[in-house]
Amino acid sequence: MMANHKETCLSAAERVFDTRTVDTLTCYHREMVKMLMDSESFYSSPNNSQINTNERLENKIKSNTIENKAVKGSYGDILNNLNQQLMNNKPEIEPYFSHYNSPVMRLAKLGYLSALAYNADNVFNKHSPIQKQQEQKITHDLCKLIGFEPDKAFGHITTSHVFACYEILWALRNLKTLPMAIARHPKSRDLVADKKAFELFNMSITDILSISEQLYERDIFDDVSHLTCRGTGMTRTMHLGKLLVPIYRFEFWKKAMDILGLGYDNLIALPIDEEFKTDIAKTRHIVLRLIEQGEPILGIIGVLGSSTYGSIDKLKPLFELREECEKQHNNSFYIHIDASQLGYMKSLFLDENNSIIPYNILCDKLKQEAPLLELTSDIYDSFTQLSRADSVSFEPFQAGFSPYPTGIVCIKDARLSRFLANPPKLCPEEGNIPDEIDGIQSAPAVASMWGIHQLYAFNHFGYGQCAQNQWEARVKLEQQLKQENEFEKSGISYAIHILPVSDFNKLTFAIALKGNQCLKIQNQLNNAIYKNLEIKSQYKPDLNLLVLCARNSDDIPAQFCQQCHLGKDEWKQVNHLSLLQLTIKNTDKWSEEHIKAGYDYIKKVVLSALK
Repeated sequence: MMANHKETCLSAAERVFDTRTVDTLTCYHREMVKMLMDSESFYSSPNNSQINTNERLENKIKSNTIENKAVKGSYGDILNNLNQQLMNNKPEIEPYFSHYNSPVMRLAKLGYLSALAYNADNVFNKHSPIQKQQEQKITHDLCKLIGFEPDKAFGHITTSHVFACYEILWALRNLKTLPMAIARHPKSRDLVADKKAFELFNMSITDILSISEQLYERDIFDDVSHLTCRGTGMTRTMHLGKLLVPIYRFEFWKKAMDILGLGYDNLIALPIDEEFKTDIAKTRHIVLRLIEQGEPILGIIGVLGSSTYGSIDKLKPLFELREECEKQHNNSFYIHIDASQLGYMKSLFLDENNSIIPYNILCDKLKQEAPLLELTSDIYDSFTQLSRADSVSFEPFQAGFSPYPTGIVCIKDARLSRFLANPPKLCPEEGNIPDEIDGIQSAPAVASMWGIHQLYAFNHFGYGQCAQNQWEARVKLEQQLKQENEFEKSGISYAIHILPVSDFNKLTFAIALKGNQCLKIQNQLNNAIYKNLEIKSQYKPDLNLLVLCARNSDDIPAQFCQQCHLGKDEWKQVNHLSLLQLTIKNTDKWSEEHIKAGYDYIKKVVLSALK
């Protein structure tokens, strides 16, 4: 019976991918619901008769009027509650804003429910070979999107982007303690006999992985691995150096350093420049100073789309800095790119053959398709040179039209995945299956992502068009806000001041009381607006409260305070700035009517929260 349901599900899925019409989706949904209802039964009893739990419950209810009323009442309450949640999360106008997640496509929802129906524990690993194949397809696509060689790379799905990042640091910690372990083991010390202690701490990732191959040839990899931090813990002789992260991601990685025993003191916050991007000049100064002091560098984190500001780091100079350190100072470090926000946007830069579109040709295409968009060479280089990173992490629910919870990690050199497993193997005959840091993955989430990967091509004419539409909509809406940046309520004038740092689809602004020069009053106004919107939950998904302070933004917000006509010393006295932020997630091309409707909606939301 279940086998027949699976065949029906697969044939319906094939029709979805072939026709991609609303009628087919509706038909598929109807078939799936029928299957869900028909398959709610236990396994066959010894006498081959099925026990239908619905019939037993129905008979029990009929025989007890009190239970009948209770169940009917509960059922009604549940439906009302779910319906209320649906209405609260539905935008009132066609333009769709949501700070946290992209609109989940119907196809992704159907894939999610289908996997949920046939995967009893909602988890896949070794127990679901079909979904393991789907995971391989997803990670293969994303490795190609980055520019990694899929056959040499490694990728897998985690339950969140947090775990994806922590997993990278976990593997990196294990890998970087390997050279010291090699020097300690009598059967391997000859491999590093020509290197001093400082050189062992600063070996490149490629060199360490190459030596690890020789450990396998000598059949001593597990023995040497036990001498790394995995077996001995972080000893005094295992000082791995500093991890450099952008200041606005400091707290995120601080937690990882704590969990992995690397220590807060080994975390350095990289300053930002006037554009709210990681300051490359100051980063270079920090790196060269550490090398001069003899301090190893564990790695540097780059960000492809800040979750705080929406800005894109200049990644090309970061890769060039590593090359300079390797050639001139015999010093190397790991580079991981956090692409949770904008990783999928690289599709915009690829043609039908998955080749990078030359800068001049892409600029000409954008002028024809979206004249308001200006693609700078720095942003172009950040995306097109992404393949120079050692690893990249994604968050599909942010921009991949997939439901939460999902995270994806892609590693350039698959050999690094060996440092995610716990040696020695209990069963040596078993394949090289890494022990993921979270240990499980969501089967429905994988099925939903797989469906999206079948539907959208990762190039300029597929997913790239969705990304381009979001980018263009933000630019148009920003211009609209600048043109009509004042409004009144109850005779009081208010102004909208935009933080001009977004490189893609985030729009950040402050509501200011006209004539006010006190930052504290302006912050109270924006905080009150957001709190009132939290009470009116139908507006909650659209706006986020963003607080900038010296801890996450240095003193860069002081310039924006001047833009808001606040006093010169206000930033120094108050030292934090409250802003409202929305993220455009609608993937359709916005007309002028949509832009006007979007502005009216923002104005309506703000006015409804003002007292």
